Amino acid sequence: MMEKEKPKAGNRMIVVRHTTLERLSHYANIVFLTALLLTGFCVYMGLPYLSYNDAFAIHVLSGAAFVAVNWIVVPYNAIVNGKLAEYWLWPSDIRRLARTLSSFFSGKESPRYTIYDEQGRRFINRLHPVTKLLIYSHYVALFIASFTGLVLYSTTLTVLDTNISGIVLKVLDFVAPTMSLSGLGLARLLHIAAAYWFIIETVIHVGMVQLDPRKFLHIKSMFLTGKEDLMQDSTAEIVNTKED
Repeated sequence: MMEKEKPKAGNRMIVVRHTTLERLSHYANIVFLTALLLTGFCVYMGLPYLSYNDAFAIHVLSGAAFVAVNWIVVPYNAIVNGKLAEYWLWPSDIRRLARTLSSFFSGKESPRYTIYDEQGRRFINRLHPVTKLLIYSHYVALFIASFTGLVLYSTTLTVLDTNISGIVLKVLDFVAPTMSLSGLGLARLLHIAAAYWFIIETVIHVGMVQLDPRKFLHIKSMFLTGKEDLMQDSTAEIVNTKED
């Protein structure tokens, strides 16, 4: 069910910025990605913090949960709550991104990107354009990590009488010789590359975007309340549109 925003009171406008499911998904992503990276590097580098079998088992379980959250729960929430359009990169996002880059070097105020329709009582846009680009790159890395992970887990993983990992391995075997690698070697390389991208993505997400002092209300909303006061949000632009 979509969580409804409360109407403004006086000089305040309290709205639901993050639904409960969005917040739970965010918590889950933090936990499972952390577990994936730690156990993955324990397996890859032979780190002594966990035994190979324990690290491998935790890695597989965390991977399954991480995939489920990102491929099922997150899209489900966006569709059910009518927020799917917020994740598309629109021409207005490109303009905001250009102005953001310009303001970074010129010292001017960054453009507002939180767009709220007061009459429709809904967000038109909530995400920073850099965040949208990170989300796209996140899903590319997740796609690569998911399918290479299947191959590294088992080359005979079958679903509905179809050897899924075998199909992926055939594709990798076709491409790998151009890099003087075997199919499994390429799977390992791509899997590790995806892991490093997740680290880079997290650093950018936390360091360059979330540490923007204007985003404190957004962070508080995500981690604590799910709500924010738009009148206190310096990234917010409140508009009025007529309902069809």
